[in-house]
Amino acid sequence: MGFPEETIAVGAKGRKEARVLRSSGKDFMVYGYAGIEGGAAIAKYSILLKNEKGEVEHLVIVPAAGKELVVKHEIEKSPKRRGIFDEKSGKTIYF
Repeated sequence: MGFPEETIAVGAKGRKEARVLRSSGKDFMVYGYAGIEGGAAIAKYSILLKNEKGEVEHLVIVPAAGKELVVKHEIEKSPKRRGIFDEKSGKTIYF
């Protein structure tokens, strides 16, 4: 499956993966990851939360021994623009 270039990220292990939308709202977005070769889902996912100051809180969650662990928690004072692929519309959306 081909993903738009703006949705491709490099994971902690140096592999390229696409950001794929799970759900979103006015001030939040949840997206998972898929391998760029074949589109197989990767077990981790991210949550973006926007606060009233315009800062973005970014959490990366991974499964571990029947639980989910937050392996990254970052507050971005100057949020990065991320492209996330929306499979329903076939378009890239930004948060």
